[in-house]
Amino acid sequence: MTRDLRIRAAAPGERPDITSVLEQCGLPVDDIEPQRHLFHVAVLDGRIVGCGGAELYGDTAVVNSLAVLPEYRDQRIASHLICAVLSRARAEGCRSAVLLTTSCPSYFARYGFSLTPAAALPAEVRESPLQQRLLQGGWCMRCELN
Repeated sequence: MTRDLRIRAAAPGERPDITSVLEQCGLPVDDIEPQRHLFHVAVLDGRIVGCGGAELYGDTAVVNSLAVLPEYRDQRIASHLICAVLSRARAEGCRSAVLLTTSCPSYFARYGFSLTPAAALPAEVRESPLQQRLLQGGWCMRCELN
């Protein structure tokens, strides 16, 4: 089924589809701007079934909004999305990536992320809107982008 999967950069007009995926997955929609946040989408049979993005703060990418519709999970779609997001962050000159997760830190460990205290994050990240999410709990993770 996933051989027809396409991972690509999100287009500006796809914001409603991205919002729908995030809402169906119970993730916050906040201020999603596909072009600003290095968003990628997973498209299968002409339908957006997943998404993921990153916001840039200095040379750090903050990975966010990684989601795959429930009926399409366990098909490595999220793996393709996170690899695309990290690859694009590297291309943009980022040296590290961070993320917050309220579940599944072991999932992100397979991509080189490890738990890190929020105080160890770069100042640009700590002073960003991410700070509010840090205060709400979850695990803070970081990886180096080589």
